[in-house]
Amino acid sequence: MKTRAGKRGFTLVEMLVVIAILGILMAMMVPAAGLILKRTKIASAKGDAGVVTTVLLKYQAEYNRWPSTYVPGSMDKTDAAWVNMMSPQPNSGPVPTNPKRIILFEPGGGALGDAAKGSAFPGAFVDPWDKPYEFVLDQTGSGNLANPDVDKGGEISARVLAWSAGPDGDYTTWADNVKSWE
Repeated sequence: MKTRAGKRGFTLVEMLVVIAILGILMAMMVPAAGLILKRTKIASAKGDAGVVTTVLLKYQAEYNRWPSTYVPGSMDKTDAAWVNMMSPQPNSGPVPTNPKRIILFEPGGGALGDAAKGSAFPGAFVDPWDKPYEFVLDQTGSGNLANPDVDKGGEISARVLAWSAGPDGDYTTWADNVKSWE
């Protein structure tokens, strides 16, 4: 449509139609973006659970034993003490559980709980939902571990199993837990 000066322009109706179309497209994108973020967190947690298993296997290979802080039959966590054992800082003094002071783990940015950001687990290696990973170790040397998900039961062929509490933050609800073995 021509304006008084002879220049072409958009009418109010055309502008409203374009804005409505953009609004509909944005409304369709918001749920998709949320799903993408959720899948990204799950993939990150799965990768980090794999890191926990690798670090523990490296420890066992170096010292020919599991960390003495691990209590057989229990589930341990990647708390601040675990991080200090697996990644001793320079000038931090002796580390009895890692006497060679080998750095087996180098946490990347955002991998550790930060008290300044409100983390409930400062210094711990945490999942994207701010919970430490849990793990079990094969103390018998059989190469098999009981499935920690008691509802599924059975054994898993592995020397280390690690998992995240998942989005709900509850280690006992296995439906959303992120596991290193799946």
